[in-house]
Amino acid sequence: MLATKIKKHGSKVWLINTGWSGGKYGVGKRMSLDYTRAIITAIHNGELDSAEYEDYPLFNFKIPKTITGVPSEILNPKNTWINKSEFDDTLKSLASKF
Repeated sequence: MLATKIKKHGSKVWLINTGWSGGKYGVGKRMSLDYTRAIITAIHNGELDSAEYEDYPLFNFKIPKTITGVPSEILNPKNTWINKSEFDDTLKSLASKF
């Protein structure tokens, strides 16, 4: 139903990680509040309307490559994990639950 309403009304939807980054719970750390605020600002001021994006596998998301005030390497969560194969396994496990 949500997808239908989004398409019908041309809504923009943003998913913002305010939780863990850099590994699973207990390994990574909380996302910086300063970065979260910078992302919200970029949404509100229209910066993300003209941003360049990369495709994100399995979930059909698009990730901005740059946001003012946010290190580019944290925008794609895989970049924050030391063990990339563990990230891939966790991503596949999460995707299988949907």
